[in-house]
Amino acid sequence: MDSILKSMDDLSQNFHKTMAEFQQNLQSAIPATSPTSNIAAQFTAFRNFVMSALSSLQGQVELLCKQVDQQETRCRRKIILLHGVPESSKENVDATIVKVLKENLQVPELSAVSISRCHRMGQVVGEKPRPILVKFCDLRLRNKVWFGKKSFKGTGITLAEFLTKNRHETFMAARQQLGVSKCWTKDGLVVVIGPDGKRHSITSKSELYSIYPQSVTESVNAPAGTSGISTKPQIVSTQVPRSKRVVKKYV
Repeated sequence: MDSILKSMDDLSQNFHKTMAEFQQNLQSAIPATSPTSNIAAQFTAFRNFVMSALSSLQGQVELLCKQVDQQETRCRRKIILLHGVPESSKENVDATIVKVLKENLQVPELSAVSISRCHRMGQVVGEKPRPILVKFCDLRLRNKVWFGKKSFKGTGITLAEFLTKNRHETFMAARQQLGVSKCWTKDGLVVVIGPDGKRHSITSKSELYSIYPQSVTESVNAPAGTSGISTKPQIVSTQVPRSKRVVKKYV
């Protein structure tokens, strides 16, 4: 973090210095003694410097964000989210989780003391139960519960990893473009099946689009007739409208 702040300070000082020199030369420029080509060359050099500085800064920020994302993922490795567990107004979430897990999994060592913290997430919206965040004390017990998630099939309860915002968005984008059968999560990573049939572990949308370009996946997954232009031929009436008959009344 300190190195990034120092780099930003150095870039700021060089930027202001170069800008001041360029402005001074521009104000003192006289067409007879200072050709326009000289000013243009100075501007080009200055522009290249700014673009290089911004590129370097962007790379450092991206590296920092990636390191923060990795650290946050490591902090979440003992956490599992449970969706679909019925919710009541006066419930003991810890006891509910222990009961649900023991009824569906072979985990005799599981008890209330095996859970570090456990609570519902978000606000109550309608009758849909909120997901439950469960953090285990032991990583091995967490993995045993996670790899036994198929035992919940048909119960309406599903297990999910507690992904970071960036990785969750990447996973949702992969599911939308590739379908449920070609992507899943494992140890905080998003696993996708590539066009070559091989598994790729990714953590960002840029990595996803490097495997599956967005334009290609959209064209492959888009259903027929969704281009916004109707392919059904229009029927144009060629009948000439009949003139209204005028009836004269004689008194």
